[in-house]
Amino acid sequence: MKNKKLFTYSTSVTPDNIEEVMQQAIALELATIPTYLSTYYSINRAQDQDKLYAKLHAQLSQSGVRTAAEIDELAQELKLDILVYSNKSAALIMSVVIEEMLHLALSCNVKQAVCQKAPDLMGIGKVLTFPTQLDGHIPEFQINAAKLSLKQLTTFLQIESPEPFKDPYANEQLLNTVEYQTIGRLYEMIIKCIKEDFPGPYNQRPQLLPPDNPDRPRPYYSQNSMNTVHYDREHNPQFANTDDSEGLVGVYDAHSAIEAIERIIDQGEGKSKYKQHTLIWGENKMPVPMDIVDGKVVFWEGDYDDSGKEPAHFAKFLEVYTFGGHYQEKFRKIQGLDDFFSYFVYDTDANPKTADYIASNNQALALCSQLGNAVFAYILLMIEACYYKDESTQYDLFIFGIHKSMIWLLSGVGNQINQYTYTKGNQAYKGALTFEPFSFEQSFLRPKAQIMSLVDQLAKADPVNWGWAIKSENYFPSLPDVGLDYSIEADIPKVPGTPYRHNH
Repeated sequence: MKNKKLFTYSTSVTPDNIEEVMQQAIALELATIPTYLSTYYSINRAQDQDKLYAKLHAQLSQSGVRTAAEIDELAQELKLDILVYSNKSAALIMSVVIEEMLHLALSCNVKQAVCQKAPDLMGIGKVLTFPTQLDGHIPEFQINAAKLSLKQLTTFLQIESPEPFKDPYANEQLLNTVEYQTIGRLYEMIIKCIKEDFPGPYNQRPQLLPPDNPDRPRPYYSQNSMNTVHYDREHNPQFANTDDSEGLVGVYDAHSAIEAIERIIDQGEGKSKYKQHTLIWGENKMPVPMDIVDGKVVFWEGDYDDSGKEPAHFAKFLEVYTFGGHYQEKFRKIQGLDDFFSYFVYDTDANPKTADYIASNNQALALCSQLGNAVFAYILLMIEACYYKDESTQYDLFIFGIHKSMIWLLSGVGNQINQYTYTKGNQAYKGALTFEPFSFEQSFLRPKAQIMSLVDQLAKADPVNWGWAIKSENYFPSLPDVGLDYSIEADIPKVPGTPYRHNH
């Protein structure tokens, strides 16, 4: 694997390198978000249920071993398997993405307060490409921007593993970064350094803070969105995150810095002092799944975050992995059926590149990819700007910028790009977001103007699917105008009827 080293210092956290270590922590939190989003957008959550049933019915009818009534009953059962799993797996993945955005903000708060230096998100975004790896993790393993599969879920489990593990496919490689075996162990080294060398209090600098008044919460962090809801087999709505899961922490001294870091550890890995599931490799060199009893996985006490109500990231992904393997095996045993994942996962290439879209002469697809990259880069710019601005400006940036960009704009591009098809070699694929670096510096236009230019080009290249985007004031035109120097145009839009709120 080609290593992309972002950090070149010793193998421990010290007062001399804690600024770089916090930047490393921010980088690893940021690196997880595109890979989780790539998998999320590969899932078709808007199935035509009649067509799905008809396809299953036709496949089951070919064997000639079942009565018409048996075929109907089994087709209905399998359809429900697909619909429930695809929607729940997507909701769980998006629920982790939302919490990773929180962890990113918490890490940024710690760096801002302890190191008295703002986070450099744009710098990370300029070098983050896929495939990638978590700098400093032992063992090193490849992370792909790829569709949902048991292999991709295995990577998620490696990222969030609460305990050290050995990669059955690779030898350990030593890196020049601060080495760690789990994300939690890296943060524990940071905690130790803060306790010993940075007691505080710290000089106050802008941070993303929790609400002073719980009745009027700032919309900096919302545990759920329309993308984290799913439905059980009885069609009852379920949210993947609990409304009382822990949120932002202001960092003012060692105590609050450690509280912020421990929140990241608990939500990601769970409570390792209790019995919990860990990454154990089976004889097939795949993770050992959870037990399934009465159609539900069996969680252990340590699988939950600090609230004790919501599974940690590792346990969520292990649940998705467990049921994915369960249904794949179930479908495999029934004659005539396709692979389970093929019914609801778009056939996208791993680590796609905009250059492949351009080579296929699909202009709309290429522009869609560039727009997705620009929106993601703009999210990083807006977050970074918050660490230079007062709370009122932060409020505007979040409610009209970051939240809208993540929930509506990036999802709009991510859900539309898979409607395009292109050919690479002799293989046809569906389009997917590429999460390649986007450089706003290459144009004299301000970043928002560059985004609007891409929207305009896309609307002209594909007016049927994108004509609305340039016209609707509630979408791209309503973004705040943030410059690379963090200057903000005074007329931040105040769009009435904004289609989101703090708790959905």
